[in-house]
Amino acid sequence: MITLSAEDIEMGKGRDIITYAFAYILGDVLWQVLFSFCGIPADIALAALTVAAVCFCIAVLSRSGAAAAPAGLLTACFGITGALGAVAGGIPREGMLLFEKAAELKAAVSGLLDSTLPAGSTDELAVAKALAIGDKSMINAALKSRYQASGAMHLLALSGLHVGVVYAFLNAFLSILGNSPAAKAVKRIVILASLWGFALVSGLSSSICRAVTMITVYEICGVLKSDRNMLRSLAISALLICLFNPDAPFGIGFQLSFSAVTGIYFLYPRIKALLNYRSRILGYIWNTLALSISCQAATAPLAYLYFGSFPKYFMVTNLVAIPLSSAAMWLLPITIAARNIPFIGVPGSKILLVIFQTLNTVVSIIASL
Repeated sequence: MITLSAEDIEMGKGRDIITYAFAYILGDVLWQVLFSFCGIPADIALAALTVAAVCFCIAVLSRSGAAAAPAGLLTACFGITGALGAVAGGIPREGMLLFEKAAELKAAVSGLLDSTLPAGSTDELAVAKALAIGDKSMINAALKSRYQASGAMHLLALSGLHVGVVYAFLNAFLSILGNSPAAKAVKRIVILASLWGFALVSGLSSSICRAVTMITVYEICGVLKSDRNMLRSLAISALLICLFNPDAPFGIGFQLSFSAVTGIYFLYPRIKALLNYRSRILGYIWNTLALSISCQAATAPLAYLYFGSFPKYFMVTNLVAIPLSSAAMWLLPITIAARNIPFIGVPGSKILLVIFQTLNTVVSIIASL
């Protein structure tokens, strides 16, 4: 019989939530497959999943002894609960006051963007709205095709990349507060409030909520002196999202965003370590490339499955596009807030126009290769 040592049990504690989240999502997905796709009656599908969970518990007990019984039982319970959550159908967004107010706020910010950029800059305004609030209504077919062919399509869909840019900016800006316990508490409150404000402005889009939830879990782990593990934060955010929306795992956005973060977790440190550098500029270039390669490698199978193509020059695109889009995202809120101040608002809008024109030009050139 295989038994668990004290060290194994201690190491397992850190992975419990990851296991439970995976079990919940697996139960959710299996229910959807059995009931919705295979047409198996609901009671039979739920009974089959329950039997599978019981078999899992028996297998854990037979291999690992009594020490693993609570973890095995709890994992099985999470799996069954995931199936029950899918049965219940989650919490509907329609008619909820919070989502209605978020949509109103998104429309208001869209109007502010109309008055921020110069008239006639249609493509630039379209990209600005996509970057700032996830509004892709102005993206025409030609512009979308160029971004897709160049490997920059992810810039037009609000995702963890955009939240990461805002998070990095806030961390850098608030570093002036110092590192005292009080300063850290203030920074966490401001950062989380700002990120959820960004989520509201985006209309509480699913992709942004995923990323902000993950960072929220990450910061809470820091407050609780727990392990600030990105994989654990990813697991908890996935679990919370599936609690509210059992259909989420079948959405391409869910699959791509979580695949990208998983790729960053497992691949990025290894790729980054392949090159030793002393130059700060070379380090920035290599880190950007390593991050881009990690995300693209993890999402490539899904991208090819859904879109039937893979951008050849994605590394070149991201090397230029990510800094430009990051600069635009940093400058956008400042320009909007100071749009009526002559010496700030007007120059800011002109700089933004140049950034978006450069971004669109680079994307067009690479798309034509």
